[in-house]
Amino acid sequence: MAKRMIWVMLGCLGLAGCAGVMDGLQNIMVPDFFHPPKLKIEGAPIKLEVSAKPLKVTVKGDAELEQLDEHVIKLTSDSGRVQIPLAKGELIYGLTERLVKDRGPSESQIKEVGGLDRRGEIVWMWHIPSISAYVPFYVSSRGYGLWVEGWNPGVYDIGKTNPDLLDIGFYPGKEKFTCYFISGDNYPEIMDRFTRLSGRPILPPKWMYSPWKWRDEHRRVITEFEGVKMNAEVVEDITMYEKLGLPKGVYLIDRPWAQGNYGYGNWNWDETRFPNPQKMIDTLHAHGWKVMLWAGPWALGYKQDEFGYEARKKGYLIGNRNIDFTNPEAFEWQKQKVAEFMKTWNTDAWKLDRADEYNPSQKHDIYSNGESGFQLHNKYPYLYIKAFYEGSKAARGDDFVIMARPADNTTTAMAINYGGDTPGAILVNGRMKGTDLGLRSVIIELQREAFMGFPTWGSDTGGYAPFKDREVFARWLELSAFCPLMEIGGVRSHEPWNMDTEPKYDEQLIKIYYRYTWLHERLVDYTYALAQKAHETGDPIVHPLVFDWPDDPKVADMWDEYLYGPSLLVAPIWKTGQRSRQVYLPKGNWTYLWDQSKKYTGPTTITVDVPLDKIAVFIRDEKASLLPKGLTDGL
Repeated sequence: MAKRMIWVMLGCLGLAGCAGVMDGLQNIMVPDFFHPPKLKIEGAPIKLEVSAKPLKVTVKGDAELEQLDEHVIKLTSDSGRVQIPLAKGELIYGLTERLVKDRGPSESQIKEVGGLDRRGEIVWMWHIPSISAYVPFYVSSRGYGLWVEGWNPGVYDIGKTNPDLLDIGFYPGKEKFTCYFISGDNYPEIMDRFTRLSGRPILPPKWMYSPWKWRDEHRRVITEFEGVKMNAEVVEDITMYEKLGLPKGVYLIDRPWAQGNYGYGNWNWDETRFPNPQKMIDTLHAHGWKVMLWAGPWALGYKQDEFGYEARKKGYLIGNRNIDFTNPEAFEWQKQKVAEFMKTWNTDAWKLDRADEYNPSQKHDIYSNGESGFQLHNKYPYLYIKAFYEGSKAARGDDFVIMARPADNTTTAMAINYGGDTPGAILVNGRMKGTDLGLRSVIIELQREAFMGFPTWGSDTGGYAPFKDREVFARWLELSAFCPLMEIGGVRSHEPWNMDTEPKYDEQLIKIYYRYTWLHERLVDYTYALAQKAHETGDPIVHPLVFDWPDDPKVADMWDEYLYGPSLLVAPIWKTGQRSRQVYLPKGNWTYLWDQSKKYTGPTTITVDVPLDKIAVFIRDEKASLLPKGLTDGL
């Protein structure tokens, strides 16, 4: 029993929003959602030969080809299995933000694994919590991409079984297996043609690109602020940001925030935790914050004032908690609740979570539209996000944002996404131990997203499972400043004025926090211009160096440097204790951000000192005019 309780609590720690776990759980069953079913590559393969320039596909097997234009060829077949030879030195990019297919080494017991190149791996196309952006699209260094349309489960054997063969298998659905071969002279051209087919990324409102602040759980502590009783931790964040002169952006209130089961039984505010909610929201707005709330795909509870009671009575559930979004009435029910809530409370945004967990996903789980849970597992998040997107749009037009997990190429037109519960600490021998490997993984995930069609992405700065070493928090702040989304928060303290590490009031960390939140804020115009371009062309905000120097073999699988927009080369530090690093500067002229008297001509490798308050960043001289003036002044 003790071991079982430890397992459940650790499962909660590894899944966002499990705070307040003892507030009356609803029949918490723990399915094996950390592992997919035994996915296999089966059936007679369609054998293909692909050349990229010009694009040509030859087929041996039962398949039909349709040349849509000189850069796109469509393949359809009753078989879901294709085989493509891998050329010598060919690299394969994209598919998942998760470092490797197994959750242990990529999350719960994170290891130093993974890179940009996926060759030598088996990759599952099945949403596994919580680092769960999955896109059935890869890009080859030979100059083409392959997108499999739809949400069916699948497997990519990228030279793991046979080093010279890419073997892809997808389970059949109601429609024929359909995929698209997409060529281009460079990676941005391939992403342009891919997103033109699959859907352009959403352009969020500009205010979204300012820094975010959140806590995994606001405790039931009340104080008075400006004559109004409010949650004391909300007040602390408002007042400390103003006292320290920090830039304000989005304020996220995570679960539990509502009444009832699991802190989410209905959408009535829990006023024992958040008294005077409308005045609290008005106060946050008045002090320069946008307000975001947590939501899940669930209708919980058995009491008449809880959503679970109503949904169960109307037949809107699949399993014991998940809303069956394939039921048109259930979809509209949720959509209307979203619109009514946002209009009533004047909230600005949603964090959508956990559509990769409890949704029934077995072949015997039959949804309202007649499809099985196995067929719908990967599509369920799309339907969930769509209900919230349509409800939010009805309430606020285009002035809202949804940050969602999981994500795929169909959700990027409605929502941005984030790195799930990337850890700052992991369980070792029954105790939580700090790690810097979560920070390492974020550097790779950020660049994987570029090959997957997600321009706006970020991570829980400091780690969801909280950092144990202040250096990890410092280095993560530096990295997040040069991510499109800078969101700071997680379990326990992520506030430099009230640290769990020593010193508690950490003046050095406060200065680092100040410097990098302001750097991020000063880059908002620059970032937003890149987001507009991404919306129009699919060109990601962050470029792995191989995007811009595809013929430089040194950057083909280089993941520890990247371009933030066209003007800045960022070389983060992730190892605790590291105070210098080598930086490779590709062809071009470069200026060191922190000392602009230092000039370099690439290609060259240099060694840079990186004290705890500095991240190595270089200005690309030919694109320097795109940057705001005085970017580092006073910082």
